Amino acid sequence: MKWDYKVITIDQLFHGSEDHDIAISKDAAAARRNKLGQGVEGTLNQMGGESWEFVTIAGDFAIFKRPKNKA
Repeated sequence: MKWDYKVITIDQLFHGSEDHDIAISKDAAAARRNKLGQGVEGTLNQMGGESWEFVTIAGDFAIFKRPKNKA
C-alpha cells in the first residue's frame, strides 16, 4: 500500500499551548493539562476526520499518514 504523509509542528498539535506561565498549584496544573489535552484531542479528531492517522512524534513534528489516492 502507498501512503500520503502530513507533517505538522508540535505547536499545531498542542493547540492552545501558547500559555507558558508556571502553574503554582496542583489544581492550576491539572486545569492546564486538561486544556492542553482537549486541544490535542481536537486536533487529532480534525486530522482523523480528514482520514489522517497519527504515526509518531519526531523531534518538533507530528507525523500522520493516510492511504494514497489511486487517481
